[in-house]
Formats: sequence, C-alpha cells, structure tokens
Amino acid sequence: MYTLSGIVASTGIAVAKSLIISSNKDQNQHEDLFAYDVDLERDRYIKKTLLFSTKLLQIGNPAKDSLRDLIGAAAGFLNSADNKKEILELISSGCSASIAAKTVLLENLDSFIHKNNDLKTDREELTNLMNEFVHTLEHSSSDAVSLPKLTHDVILITKNLTPAQLLSLDTKFIKGLILEGGRDSSHLSVVLRELNIPSLFAVFDATTIKNDIEILIDGNSGLAVVEPSEEIKESLLSRQDPFSDQINDESLLNITVSCAVGAINQSQEKNITQYAQHGLGLLRSEFLFISSKTEPTEDEMTQTFYKIFSKIKLNAPITARTFDFADDKKPLFNVHLDENGPLQGYGGCVGTELLKKEIRALLRASQGRKITIVFPLITRISEKDYLISLAKECVKELDDRNTPHGTMALSFMIETPAAVLLAPEIAKEGDMMIIGTSSLAEYASAPCPPDSAFTPVLAKMIVMAAKAAFEANATLGIAGRFASRTELLPLFYRLGVTYLVAGSYNINKLKAVIERLNLEKDLKPSFNEELYCKIMSIYKGSELADLINSLN
Repeated sequence: MYTLSGIVASTGIAVAKSLIISSNKDQNQHEDLFAYDVDLERDRYIKKTLLFSTKLLQIGNPAKDSLRDLIGAAAGFLNSADNKKEILELISSGCSASIAAKTVLLENLDSFIHKNNDLKTDREELTNLMNEFVHTLEHSSSDAVSLPKLTHDVILITKNLTPAQLLSLDTKFIKGLILEGGRDSSHLSVVLRELNIPSLFAVFDATTIKNDIEILIDGNSGLAVVEPSEEIKESLLSRQDPFSDQINDESLLNITVSCAVGAINQSQEKNITQYAQHGLGLLRSEFLFISSKTEPTEDEMTQTFYKIFSKIKLNAPITARTFDFADDKKPLFNVHLDENGPLQGYGGCVGTELLKKEIRALLRASQGRKITIVFPLITRISEKDYLISLAKECVKELDDRNTPHGTMALSFMIETPAAVLLAPEIAKEGDMMIIGTSSLAEYASAPCPPDSAFTPVLAKMIVMAAKAAFEANATLGIAGRFASRTELLPLFYRLGVTYLVAGSYNINKLKAVIERLNLEKDLKPSFNEELYCKIMSIYKGSELADLINSLN
C-alpha cells in the first residue's frame, strides 16, 4: 500500500480496480499524402484559417506600426483568394490540409514578399508564422488515446482526457479518475463534478500504476491510495455524505438558486432528481452532444432536450446556453463555422446553421413553458444583434409551420472582458445577464493560470457588469465556480444578484447558507453604488478580503 497526491478536481470517495488508458505510440507520426477524408480536410483547413487569422489580428499592437503591418500582411496572405483556391484544389486531389497549406503558402511566400518590398526584412517572421499555421493543421497522434469499452467499475488513469473523450465512455462504470495532467478550472473538471466522479489531477507518474490494481480515491483530501487496506476503505467510505446540508423553508429564499447542468448520466438518478427539484439554472448544452460522432439533427436535439425539460417542476426555471465549443470543448463531430458575416470568428466556435437548429430544438422541447436561451462569449455588439435576430427568426419559422413551442426569453453570458465593457449596451435588450465567473477569472489572471482567489481584477469586472444590469433594469445572474463560494453571497446580494447558478452538489449548501443569512440579516438583493465605488478603488487582494469579510 502507498499513496499518491494530486489536485482535487471533483470531491468524493471511490474504490475500484485501476484501468490505464495509454497513448497510441504505435501510430504513424508523419503526414500521408492520400490518408484523409477530403470533406473533413477542407473543413479543417477553413476552420483553422479563420481561427488562426483571428488570433493574429487579436495580438497585433496598434501602437507598434511594424508589428501591426506584419500581422496584417500575414493574415492577408493566409486569406488570399488565390492561396485558398490552390490549397483547396490540392486537398480535393487527396492531400492532407497541412501538406496542401505548406506546399502553397511556402511556395507563394517569396512572390508575396517581392510584391511588398517593405516586408523583405520580415521574411523570417512571415515564414515562421506560416509554419506555425501549418503546424495547427497537422494530425498528431502523440496525445491520442485508445478509449476502451467499459463493462465493469473502474478507476480510470491516464495522462490527460478531454470532455468529449470522457463522455464517449459509459460513465456509469467510471467510479473515479486520475490524471497526470489537467487543471481544476477546466471544463473536464466541471463535467466530473456534475457526474459526481471523484477525481485527482496532476498526479505524478500515475500511469505507472499497473492495470487491475485496487485504487481508493479520496477527493476530499487529494490522495489516491494504491491497494488500500480494508480498514482504510471502511473508514473513509463511511464518512462520505455529499448532500448533508438541507434547506428547511423555501419561502426564506429571496433569490433563485438552481442547477448548472451539462453532463448527464441517465443511469445516475441522483443527477436527475437534483436538477428536477431545483430547476435548470443553466443547461450547458454542448456537453450533451460533444461525444456524438456526427452532428445532431434538430429532431435528435429536441428529443434530448425534452427528456431533460420534462423532469423540471412547472414553476422551476429552464435556462439553456447555446453551444459553446471553445477551448477544450471540441466535439467529436465537425462543426461548420460562418466564413463571413457577424459570426465570423465568433468565440462560441459555432455557425449560423447549427445555432438555428439548436434554438428551434430548444423551443420545441419547451412547449407549454417559458425557456430562457442564453448566448455565450459575446465580444461584439454586431454578434449580439445578429443572435437576437436569429432567435426571433427561429420563432417565426416554427410559427409559420404551426409547430408548438415554448415562450422565449433571451439572455447573454458576460464572460469576456469585451462583454464587460459592452455590458451597458448588452443589458438593454436581454431579459437577463449572467456573469460567468470561471471564464472571467481566467481572463483576469492571464497569461498566468487562473487564480483560485477572488481577485480585485475579477471583482472589478463583476461589479462593472452588475452596474450595467442595474441601470438597464435587467435581471442579474451569477454562474461559474465563484457562484458557489458562500462567503461571497453577501457581496452578490449587494450587487443586485437575484439568480444564482451552481452545480447540483452545491445547491443544498448554498440554500442553507442563504436561509441563515436571511434569518439573521434580512438581506434583500439591491445594487449598492457605494460598494461599487469601493471595489473600483481597491487594487490589493488583502483590501478586497477585508471588504468581503466586513460584509459577512
């Protein structure tokens, strides 16, 4: 018996036999000329070109003319109609996207530089940027894993795993997960918490454990015990009670507290009963389909949504966020993005066609009820306006074909610095604004890893958005990992928050704390201008901590 330590990604205690998922080291690491599906390679090239060009334009510093010119030239060269035509022709002939792009871009670069004499000194930088773009197109198997078919309870152990890979497995057999990599603020950790799978990340040399060895994960203390004794197993398992906090009187709650839901294992009835009882505060819809091999149809999405919505009490909220495939939430199916128009470069990494299908499906599945549809990752007013028009267009299309549907309200996630600064304009048209604290925390600490503390930068972004909601008379919600921090509840009250979204595993705890707060202090949600000014003038973490402590 020995122990390993790691970072807790999901609490709880579990015991099962180990199952190691290894990388596919025997796969070819080079690009084969005629190895890939033409349509997939075309989509891969178009998508990566858009993403890389957007990235280039975002890093250009207008204060430095030389850098701005270089970035603009690189983006223009990548998006040249002639280059695109040549690359797509090569892909159609059977080349992989990376080989086609490398062939065309590097061959045509000299001619491009010759026509733009002022770029001659930037030849090396342009070449490096083109090589970097080609690298994004390459099919690397270094991180690929063979996903097993699970038939019995296991503790999964691997170097890393994506949400899509996890959800493609039969999760009812996954009793725990140990990763050598991972970060506790990732979307994978969100899924694991929703599925109540105890998990540890950053466990050094975990994959050296042999298969079929009994492992105990203590997700409360951050330890994994290899071949635990019966005494240790009995001692730890007897103390596990994840839903011990209870609310006595719902009438004492003057803010809505409901579940954030994404990954749902239908075999785990406690997941269903938790969100059915408290309402669907925010359905992160992408997690329901992220492991699909093909893009879901409108009917398939409608059926999936209806299975969830039909479990919700009639007086409980139903709020659903449209697809967000950014960061580590890439689906297994190929997503078609808009090549032009307001959603070109949209942060949610989804295009008009799929969005409309999803909105219609959400409306159809909520027949006879009210549904709030939430749009994530807004960074431009043109995106906001376009998404509102899309939603209204979907309602009209359903009405024109006499298809029953629910009553629609619209909301926007405030989860980027751009959205915070645009919040006064965004708040004018939505029924509600929901501040996504997890994403904002990442932006607040970038380029460093997200800070687990509630920092002055994060606090400032939250109160700026709260002020915009107050001035527009919009409902204000809080979601993400800071929404469940009970010490922040008095602050949220004084910012006018009336809608709180948390994982089902935190709902009872939050409601119990809110009940006590209302009994002891008779708090009512109301935006406090004086508190706003204090936070905007604070720059040290210690000063912010003192302020929050004074509110408790």
